[in-house]
Amino acid sequence: MRTNLLAEISRQAGRQGAGNGLTVLGFGTADVTISYADLLARGAWLSQRIPPARTRPVNLVIAANSPLPTMIAFFAGLFAGARPLILPGPKALGGIGPFVERLERTLARFPEQAAIALEDGMIPDGTPLPDAPVIPLPLDIGEYGSVAALQVDVDSGDDDIAFLQMTSASTGDSKLVAVSHANACANLVSMAAALELGSGDRMATWLPLHHDMGLVGTTLMSFFLGLPLVMMKPSEFIMRPRRWIEAIARFGCTITAGPNFGYDYTRRMVSDADLAGLDLSTLRHAVIGAEPIRLATLQAFTERFQSNGFRAEAFTPSYGMAESTLCTTMVRDDIAPRYLLVDPAHTSVGSAVRVLGGGHVGLNQPTPRGSDGVAVFSVGQPVDGLTVQLQDDAGRAISGDHVLGEIVLQGGSVVPGYLNPATGQPNSFRDGLHRTGDLGFVDANDLFIMERRKNVIIRRGQNFLASLLEERAAQILGRSAHEIMVLDRDIHDPGCDITLIMENVSNADRELTRQQIDDLRNLELPVDVLAIARKRVIPRTTSGKKRYEEARRLLSADDLLFDRVSRLSEVAA
Repeated sequence: MRTNLLAEISRQAGRQGAGNGLTVLGFGTADVTISYADLLARGAWLSQRIPPARTRPVNLVIAANSPLPTMIAFFAGLFAGARPLILPGPKALGGIGPFVERLERTLARFPEQAAIALEDGMIPDGTPLPDAPVIPLPLDIGEYGSVAALQVDVDSGDDDIAFLQMTSASTGDSKLVAVSHANACANLVSMAAALELGSGDRMATWLPLHHDMGLVGTTLMSFFLGLPLVMMKPSEFIMRPRRWIEAIARFGCTITAGPNFGYDYTRRMVSDADLAGLDLSTLRHAVIGAEPIRLATLQAFTERFQSNGFRAEAFTPSYGMAESTLCTTMVRDDIAPRYLLVDPAHTSVGSAVRVLGGGHVGLNQPTPRGSDGVAVFSVGQPVDGLTVQLQDDAGRAISGDHVLGEIVLQGGSVVPGYLNPATGQPNSFRDGLHRTGDLGFVDANDLFIMERRKNVIIRRGQNFLASLLEERAAQILGRSAHEIMVLDRDIHDPGCDITLIMENVSNADRELTRQQIDDLRNLELPVDVLAIARKRVIPRTTSGKKRYEEARRLLSADDLLFDRVSRLSEVAA
C-alpha cells in the first residue's frame, strides 16, 4: 500500500531520465525545463530554511505567480514535515491589497507556528505583512541550492496531514481541507487507473496550483507517475489561450484538464490563423469538471477543433472536490460525453427528475431547443476506493434512476475533515461521510450533477436550480451561461425579485428584442429584473465558480456596478 506522497514521488523521480520532468513555458523568454529529481533536490534544500516545528507542525503558506517556485516551495514543505498551503497570488485576487488581506485571514486560522514562502518581487518593498517568518522564493532556479541525497520521512502515518487545500467557497467562507498522505496517494492511484495512464502519456496544464484540479489532477499526478509535464501561468493562458493548444500540439500531449470556462474561452478567443498546422490528435483525455458542464461549450469546441484532430470522445467529464482530495467520479468509456435533457421545473429532492430526452456530443448534432429541456451531463462512476450515495432531506438513502438527492461520499480519498484552528487538527466528518451539498441523480449507474443545494431557488413549494435557469436564459439571449447569473435577491423573502445578471455586454448587445423579453418572462421561474454590465461583475471564486451568496450581499448593498438595470415587466408593457 502506497501511503507516503513524498516517498512515492521521490522514488518515481529516481527512476526517470532527464527528459521526464517539468517544462515551464516562457512568455517572451526561453522555456525552463528541469527534471523531477533536480526539482525535488531544490525543494529539499529550501526545506532547511523552514522554521522547525515546536508543539505543532509548521503551516507553510505559499504565494507565487510562477509555477516553478511554487512547486519547489510545496515540496520543501513536504520535506520539512510542514503543511504546505498554496494561496492565489495578487493577480488572481485583484491586487496587492486583497492579497495581503487574504494572507492575514489565512494566517489568523493557525493558532501557532506558520511561515510564508513568497515569490521575490511579487510584493512591493515596504508592504506590511503578517508577523511570520518569510522565506524568499527566487524566480531564477539557479539561486536555489540542492541536496544530493534526498532524505524522505517515510515514517509518516497514513492519517498524517500531507498538505492543506482551501475550498472554493462558492457558497460561503472557504474552509481549510486537511489532506493526508493516504488520501493523496489513494486518489492519484484511482485517477490514474480511471484514465488508464501509462509511461507514454504527457500532460499539459495552465490551471492554478491553488486549485485542487491544478495541484492534484495535473501537477501531482504527473510527478506521482513520472509523466512529462508542460505548464504555463494561468494569467498567460488568459492573455493568449492559443498557447494551451499550441503546447498540446508541440509536445504531443495526451492529457489536459480544465473547467468548462477554459474550453469555452479558448474556442471563442483563438483565431483560424492560430490553428493553422496544429495537430491535437494525440489528445486522449480532455478532462472537464470543477463547474457545470455546458452542452453548448462541448459542442462548439468539438466543431471548432475537429479539423485539427480533436475528437469529442477525448472529452472526459469528471466530478470532484477538495474534500475528496480531488476526483470523485469520472467517465471511463471512450465515447462522446452523454447528456440527458431534464425539465428544470421538476427538481425536488427525493422526487423524480423529469427526463425529456438525451444524446451525445458530436459533430452535426442538432442543438436542443429551450422546450427540449436543459442538458445535464454524466460524470461517470465513482473512482476506485470511493462510494457515492444519494440521500433525501431526512438522510435516507435514495435508490432508483432519476431520483434527485444530495451526494454523500465515503472512502479512502475522503479527507479526515476541515482544519480546526483551535487544535490544529481536522474535525472529522460525522461517520466518515462527506455530505457534499451537491444535488444529483443516477441513470444507468452514471452520476449526473444538477446543482449546489444553496443555489436552489424555492418558489411556491417548487425547487428551481440556478444553473438550469442560466442555461435556458443563455439560449434565449444567445450568450455563454458563464456570463449569466440568475438568483433570488433575498432567500428569506419568497416574493423577492428574480434577478438576471449579464456581464461583458457591448453597446451593440444591450438591447433585447421583444421576443427575448417575453421568453425570459415566460421561463418556468420568470425573470423580474435584468442587470447589464460591460465588465465582469459576477463574483466568483479563484477557480471561477459563481458565488451566489456574495452576489446577494453585493446586490443588497448596491455594490455591483451595472450599466443598466431594467424591470422586465415594465419594459414588456
